[in-house]
Amino acid sequence: MRLPRQLEALSRLLSYVLCHRPDEFGLVLDEDGFIPIKKLLQGLAAEPGWGHVRRHHLEQLAGLCQPPCLEIAGDRIRGVKPGPARLRHAPGGSPPALLYIAVPVKAHAAVAEQGLRPPPGQELVLAADRETALKIARRRSPDPVMIVVQARLAADRGIVFQGYGENLWLTSESLPREFLQVPPVSKEPERPKPTRPAVPLPSPGSPWDFAQLRGKAAPASSKSRKDKPDWKIAARRERRKRRP
Repeated sequence: MRLPRQLEALSRLLSYVLCHRPDEFGLVLDEDGFIPIKKLLQGLAAEPGWGHVRRHHLEQLAGLCQPPCLEIAGDRIRGVKPGPARLRHAPGGSPPALLYIAVPVKAHAAVAEQGLRPPPGQELVLAADRETALKIARRRSPDPVMIVVQARLAADRGIVFQGYGENLWLTSESLPREFLQVPPVSKEPERPKPTRPAVPLPSPGSPWDFAQLRGKAAPASSKSRKDKPDWKIAARRERRKRRP
């Protein structure tokens, strides 16, 4: 059965990625040739014209290819025709003097203080050039921070590296801060807290206006007797005279 044109193009691309050169795309297969589907889709999304690929495209291709070209096992996938790429070099190889890895901005301060640590059950993926390191990191963060690793010095001190393909290096060990060149962490300026305007205190010798100190207007004082109109006072006197 002939595949639709788009699926046929996707099949050729996946064969190259999973069975020949995953390292060109910044992807690393495990010992059995599998890779998480999420990471594969992230890698494809960075390639022009392939950002539309979703899991159901992979499942459709796996179901239509005869003989099968893909194997999907849960959340992982590998190529089966002609077979998954075997690009891992023997552990303990001599890495270049410098390797590169880019980290999200939110991890910058932690790396500057504690060094690099691989995620649980995974490896640190280091690149031989800055461009590849940025390509890998931008799948998770649009503006990552570049970290330079003094890889050869670290290897001389006992850190074990393993080459992967032509451009990647792996390590399952933590890289202490002494082997890293980390840009300074920029501190965001603290925003001043809003303050309430101070209520002026009365001058010495003047009466205290407690309503003003509470920030409330003082109630208007009632008019004194002297403020009443004269006609009201005269009328009141007249009424008193008429009383028996």
